[in-house]
Amino acid sequence: MKNILLEVYTFIKNPNDQRIKNWSLELNVKYLLYILFFKFIIAALIYIPLIYFLDKIEPLVYETRIDYKSNTFLQVLVVTSILVPIVEEFIFRYLLRYNKLFSIIINKDKWNIIFKILVYTSIFIFGFVHSSNYENNSTLFYCILPILISTQLIGGVFLTFLRVRFNLLTSIVLHVSWNGLLTIIPFAITIFEKPYENSSENHTLIIEYLNYNTNKLQKLEIDSISNKIFKIHIEEYSFNHILDTLYQYERNKEDLLINIKLESKKGISKEEFKKLLFDYENSELQ
Repeated sequence: MKNILLEVYTFIKNPNDQRIKNWSLELNVKYLLYILFFKFIIAALIYIPLIYFLDKIEPLVYETRIDYKSNTFLQVLVVTSILVPIVEEFIFRYLLRYNKLFSIIINKDKWNIIFKILVYTSIFIFGFVHSSNYENNSTLFYCILPILISTQLIGGVFLTFLRVRFNLLTSIVLHVSWNGLLTIIPFAITIFEKPYENSSENHTLIIEYLNYNTNKLQKLEIDSISNKIFKIHIEEYSFNHILDTLYQYERNKEDLLINIKLESKKGISKEEFKKLLFDYENSELQ
């Protein structure tokens, strides 16, 4: 793996449009798997802890209101893990090889000069396009933005290397595999997560965090008498949606998809329930 990383470093230091020598399917797969593994190590040991730290300084917002229709696991998997990577690879890296069409327009010597510019430009744009993943709009956010998109910049280097040294299909496979992992792993983790519980002599509250909506009908049932809430049953509603519906409260933070079950013997007020929700929010941020 060390030799492969050295090759990537040499390539990005001085990009050249040359395919790898002695190509074989086995060699292709070897490079692909090693780079995928290295990206995973970087993310686990460096990027994820760094993002966790930055989120404490500037809470990162990817989505302030969940779109229920497009938030199913299958749809996210197809769009984010398959369609988007394929489209992005064609947009950012399809042109990074000298071909017959280019030979009509420009000679190989001039292409070698332009090629370096194309490589650096495609990586740079690929990284900063992903700033649209966030809805933050503060001065501090823009200060830390280069760090936030560093994973896309590094990923762009690996994808470009594989596209040039092997072919476009290889960069597509890496991109699809990486996005697929980012979709599947969080989903798998939440399966084993224990629900949040908050109990007292008067109430029992259980909140379950979800990654995706299912195809079943959503539910929002509230049993209340004389401004006292005795029972709440909510399924697959977003945290921000619930606050907006019950309190007309606009929460400009990252949205959460949750299930809620509340039972109270003597009943609680709306404000008490609101406090319970914020207690849950604070526990999630810890």
